[in-house]
Amino acid sequence: MDFSLVLNFFIAVLAILNPIGNIPIYLEHVNMDSNPVQENIAKLMAVAIFVLIIFFYFTGQPFLRMFGITIPAFRIAGGILIMMIGIRMLHGKPKFENESLQTSPTNIHPFAQAKRRISSIIVPVATPIFVGPGAITTVILYSQRAHGMLTNIGMIIALAIVCAIIGTVLYLSRFMFKVLGTNGMQIVSRCMGLILCAIAVQFVIDGFAQLLPGILNPLYTQGLS
Repeated sequence: MDFSLVLNFFIAVLAILNPIGNIPIYLEHVNMDSNPVQENIAKLMAVAIFVLIIFFYFTGQPFLRMFGITIPAFRIAGGILIMMIGIRMLHGKPKFENESLQTSPTNIHPFAQAKRRISSIIVPVATPIFVGPGAITTVILYSQRAHGMLTNIGMIIALAIVCAIIGTVLYLSRFMFKVLGTNGMQIVSRCMGLILCAIAVQFVIDGFAQLLPGILNPLYTQGLS
């Protein structure tokens, strides 16, 4: 198993999904729900995000081949896209402005209410707020670099851990919002944005290194293997 690749993948996906930075967006959609309902929505949201990411992890490469898109071209385009997301996070710009809210009925079991509510907020919260173009691009690029069953299993485990973290953050979102406040979440989001910018630059370097072999310094293309 390529532990360094799995660890890099874990950090990249966690950074681009940015659970802490997305707390305000999530709360805007659930702040009319009771605490038990909101907690169950958080659990279902984590499962939905995991299913979406796994889908693109396994179908991304066949999709690219179907349209005749080469991996170097997708790496360069993906790096530019991730760089744009990272820069936006560095500037503290939100991904999405919320629409109107709905109140859940109170005479239904919290989990049943959560299942009813998740159908109306899985779009846009699970996608494209969490699983947007940047996340899809990142997952496809890393899936192309994962060779061997053990490495792929490690990638899936990393995704499961990331989604468990997201579920925990959303579960505790009201408490974390009170503790961190707007400024605290902005700081976390901007740190994640800086990490994404660095990852994006590496994707672009790797893409050009495959298109122009022997021209770039090998020290900067060690991640191609």
